[in-house]
Amino acid sequence: MDYIGTIEQDHGLEKESQIVIYGAGKVGRHALEALQKAGWKKKVMCFCDNNKEMSGKQIEGVPVCGIQEGCGRYPQAAYLVASMSVRQMVESLLGNGIEKIHIIRESTEE
Repeated sequence: MDYIGTIEQDHGLEKESQIVIYGAGKVGRHALEALQKAGWKKKVMCFCDNNKEMSGKQIEGVPVCGIQEGCGRYPQAAYLVASMSVRQMVESLLGNGIEKIHIIRESTEE
């Protein structure tokens, strides 16, 4: 893992040109808000989500796709695991050849 903690403290994201948020639920949406506040929303390529009903939708203009599609399109991106199902999601990313994994927990800053 490259980082575990809050987005505000994840200084490694500054150097990334592509970011994928894995998890389009509440935590993922908060991650997008934090990235937008940091001025990095343009780096967000997509959300990946295991819920097939989310695929093809958009959240704040950011497309949502399945994990295999996202990993196939953006293999060099930094992936933010933004969910409560961290272990399962990390295993899925590793299984898809993704190595840059950042585990994001909810920020305590409001």
